Amino acid sequence: MKTSLPRVLHLLPHTGGGVGTVLRAFFKAEMETGRYTHSVITFETINEASKTCFKQLNMAWLETADDAAIAAGIEAAELVVLHWWNHPQWMRILSQGLPACRLAIWSHVNGFHTPQAFFPELFDFPDRFVFATPASFEAPVVKALTPAQASQLAVIVSNSGVPPGADKFCHKTSPFQAGYIGTVEPAKMHPEFLSMCARAQLALPCLVAGGPAHQALQAKAEQSGLAQQFKILGPLSDPYAFFQGLHVLTYPLVPEHYGTGEQVLIEAMAYGAVPLVLAHPPEKALIQNMETGILAESPEAFSEALRFLAEHPAERERMALAGHRFVLENCPIEKTQSQFHQLFETLLGLSKQSRKLALPEFNGVERGSPFHLYLTACGDSPERSAALDFLAEKDEPEKVWPPSFVYLTRGSPVHYLNLLGADPVLERMRDRFVSRPELASFGARS
Repeated sequence: MKTSLPRVLHLLPHTGGGVGTVLRAFFKAEMETGRYTHSVITFETINEASKTCFKQLNMAWLETADDAAIAAGIEAAELVVLHWWNHPQWMRILSQGLPACRLAIWSHVNGFHTPQAFFPELFDFPDRFVFATPASFEAPVVKALTPAQASQLAVIVSNSGVPPGADKFCHKTSPFQAGYIGTVEPAKMHPEFLSMCARAQLALPCLVAGGPAHQALQAKAEQSGLAQQFKILGPLSDPYAFFQGLHVLTYPLVPEHYGTGEQVLIEAMAYGAVPLVLAHPPEKALIQNMETGILAESPEAFSEALRFLAEHPAERERMALAGHRFVLENCPIEKTQSQFHQLFETLLGLSKQSRKLALPEFNGVERGSPFHLYLTACGDSPERSAALDFLAEKDEPEKVWPPSFVYLTRGSPVHYLNLLGADPVLERMRDRFVSRPELASFGARS
């Protein structure tokens, strides 16, 4: 049966991780308002949690869609929301062009660091470019935008609302417990994570929940003689029980991390755990230092802050209460809905237009090739310079190569090669770097 409600199509690579959690909460809330009809198309798989949600909400969805299905979905929608992070298929699809549409890009990365940095051409593509954190305004490429480009920017903070059972503050009466939960891999966790926590000399082992590289972290702890100070749990099926037993979330990320709101920080505050983080821009946009958590300026300061929180329960309780209050006041899903509705109303006032991503030229690089798309997505970055040096065979023995060259996904050279097909330069990069896991391992310095 046809509906007169405006149809909003959400395009994204997949529905895993925090993005899927945020979208499911948003769609559930939207079903109650009845102002828009939402559908989802992905070019990878949709996880079971999202499929169950979509079925319960009677939403239309399509996974592993080909180009024709994506184009048909765009043409049938009044509005399109493209959920952005640097993914090879996005670069291929955008460079080929989209049918006429009203388009907003909602970025789920902060845009500071390659391979998940913003690049200038991306901001000319949509009708509106929406950040998931106000920290993105400080990204170098954003600060260099023209006034006309900057006028099309907006912010809708990424969160899934107040978590279930968090309406009342969770008082912690058990012995002090610190821990980390989230993605466990060198691309996300600070390389000194183990020593940063161990220096605090806590009475109980620090918990670590999540994957996929939890076994590598366990091996590193044993190699460093720190295994007794950590309990590495691997992925958990019930993260909420974990939070409710946690006093402090020890969450130091690499400076180059690509996260935005970090849903885990909101969940920690909601369940009365004080977030202890390093003072990177996205964390600074969310945490009020010494009020709702602690922003440490260095690994040494992180260790001192962790010890402080263990030894000062009154201060810890004060910050935990403030963090809980912050979530209740600032993170209701209705606030996210209101911001999206304002965005949708603005877009509905525009005409549909076709669009195609502009690609810069590079000497000696085949236009539209996977390597060309990779270079475009890198923007004006050390990774682009290093890739062009590699193309020119400037491979001196002492040269320091970017750690991201060894990644298999996350917009790395090998990711582009694996998904977009044969490319002689990317094949040489794979052969040169994938055999060097030390470039991106726990304890490596980037």
